[in-house]
Amino acid sequence: MSKSVSRKLDLVSRVTIHVFAGEVLFAALLAASGSKAFAPTFAVLLTFLAVIQVMAALGACRRAPSSSLTEWDGVTWLLLVATGALLFAR
Repeated sequence: MSKSVSRKLDLVSRVTIHVFAGEVLFAALLAASGSKAFAPTFAVLLTFLAVIQVMAALGACRRAPSSSLTEWDGVTWLLLVATGALLFAR
């Protein structure tokens, strides 16, 4: 993401994007390190991380502004990438 775009985002949105990228990277490294079937393992790990993020979102005390990207956006992205990994594997 270019610096000009990231500067326009608020702090909550930037954190959401960084958490999402970190989760995808973590799942990809973990799936690549120990499994012969990368895509299904990657999808399961992303789904597991999405479940953890749902629990975090439900436990959040503060509400982000409606224009911010939130945990729910991150959950949606994780599930979309997981679905894409499964479709790509077939």
